[in-house]
Amino acid sequence: MSSKPPPATATPYHHGDLRNALIAEGRRALEEVGAHELSLRYLARAVGVSEAAPSRHFAGKEGLLAAIAADGWRDLATIRSGILKSDDPAMTKAYRMMRAYVEFAQTHKGLFDLMVGPRIVARDLYPELTEEGTKSFGLFAKVVEQAALESGWKKNALTLVTHAAWGVEHGLATLILSDRVPRSDLPVRLDQMIHFSISVFLSAIDAGPAHLEKVMNGLPAAKRHAEA
Repeated sequence: MSSKPPPATATPYHHGDLRNALIAEGRRALEEVGAHELSLRYLARAVGVSEAAPSRHFAGKEGLLAAIAADGWRDLATIRSGILKSDDPAMTKAYRMMRAYVEFAQTHKGLFDLMVGPRIVARDLYPELTEEGTKSFGLFAKVVEQAALESGWKKNALTLVTHAAWGVEHGLATLILSDRVPRSDLPVRLDQMIHFSISVFLSAIDAGPAHLEKVMNGLPAAKRHAEA
């Protein structure tokens, strides 16, 4: 548990919504001290309440972190919901969904790491976290599936298409956050790489299953795995 004092500019707690105040302060602190240094005591001092007060809302530090992660998924779901409701074509929505995921990770590095990383071990113990994560992913999957169906993919292929899309956006986000891209020996603008990577994947979806079959026919090993 961290003994590091909160910022001197911390605002005293004066309203009745302590749970949300602690989550908001926790999200801010994540970007400064990280999940390992964050503690209920730290947040209590930051919002100006007794050190015992947070325990009325969270089952220890793990419960606090789960609530913060759930809040992150809720925010991402709000972004995804806006994309889903837009008048854009399905493929454009899919592009925006994938780009939004990467940009969310870039904007909220500490929060994103908590949402997708290993810090919260027993995730199934926190229904709110499971519910918000599932809701957010469902919005993403719905758009990707819609784009795939319009490009001629059969329903039994949609799960694979969705997982592939997830792999591309998540791979980009984690590579960027770990400072693995762009490579110094292969200089490229980061925004250009993001745009190109997502566009290449979606162009393959747009090309349809017949194009994939043509490619797979030239890759015997990959074909055997697909048929297994």
